[in-house]
Amino acid sequence: MKNSLILLFLLSSLAFSQTPTKVVNTMSSPSVKDSTVLSEIKKSYSRQIGAAFKMLEHVIDNANDTTWTARISNVPFWQICYHVLWFTDFYFHANQATFQPQSFDMKDIHNYWVYPDSQMVENQKHPISKSTMKAYCKYVRQKANQFIQNINDTYFTTPSPFEWQGFPKIDLVDYNLRHLQHHVGQLDIVLRREQNIGNPWIMFDDLSETTILPVDTSPTK
Repeated sequence: MKNSLILLFLLSSLAFSQTPTKVVNTMSSPSVKDSTVLSEIKKSYSRQIGAAFKMLEHVIDNANDTTWTARISNVPFWQICYHVLWFTDFYFHANQATFQPQSFDMKDIHNYWVYPDSQMVENQKHPISKSTMKAYCKYVRQKANQFIQNINDTYFTTPSPFEWQGFPKIDLVDYNLRHLQHHVGQLDIVLRREQNIGNPWIMFDDLSETTILPVDTSPTK
């Protein structure tokens, strides 16, 4: 009996002295999983922002000279095109300090909701041409693509560099998409009213497939 107890004690000691076996997690690590999800999010952003840009391009392409200067309240068609492109360009920059208006920019012309003073009224007499607007549209589309491709894991926890917005950086793409599509609908109504032309609904259009046209980005004089 005594020998049996001694043997049992030795076996128990041996068992507790063994190095614990490492438990291997067979699930994907969070970093790998996040990387896959992030990649899909960026592809989705690219497809849907690209579709909104394509619809804006169609509106600009189809507008004739009469529509180009037709008004929505006291704002001409072309000015709304510029407004949406200016702000999309602005919010797809790293911050306010890195944004530089185009050389064809006119004082406050992007702020069409501002009550038109004499300067605004004068600026509205000098519409930005369709060819310039189309080139600017392609330029801003490329800025959007660069912004989306540069999104990384820190993007989801970083505050917006535009503090007056009151939301985190993760909202910037969705915010731009909503603003862009809002004005595409507004412009489409004018196109239908003036020319009886409808704008096709684009399901998706990948930003990364865009051919870029250079735009003069020198500062305004």
